[in-house]
Amino acid sequence: MKFYSYDYVLSQISQQNWVTIGISIFLIVLTGFFAVKAYRDKHDSKFRELSIISILTLVTVALIGISNFQISKSNNDQFQRSLHFIEVISKELDVKKETVYVNTSATTDGAILKVGKDYYRAIAGSDPDSYLLEKMNLYKTDVELVEVSK
Repeated sequence: MKFYSYDYVLSQISQQNWVTIGISIFLIVLTGFFAVKAYRDKHDSKFRELSIISILTLVTVALIGISNFQISKSNNDQFQRSLHFIEVISKELDVKKETVYVNTSATTDGAILKVGKDYYRAIAGSDPDSYLLEKMNLYKTDVELVEVSK
């Protein structure tokens, strides 16, 4: 069973996809270049067609970027909830948040926590900051602690 550290969950919060932004900027410049060439040479349709192709490619990349952003935002929200969960548990048990490990990095209800040598099952309460912790014993202790790879 894998348990994830606070730093690992924090590292999973993704940053903006700079590759998509770079491709979009390149396509905007390329589209501008083709549009200027098509405007100057009105009799040749080569640059006009290239402008249309680059505009369609730019629209496609923009739509893919929006979709990726929405998926990333959803994932980030889950990881933020998990971070908050670890912070609440560490405060409640009066331990450092770096010593709290959770067996899932996305959900909190029903999660199993490792705090020191003790294991707990968390049950979410009605308040977002309230959890019932049930102490438990693991019989198969094939525990793997996942840290941030540096």
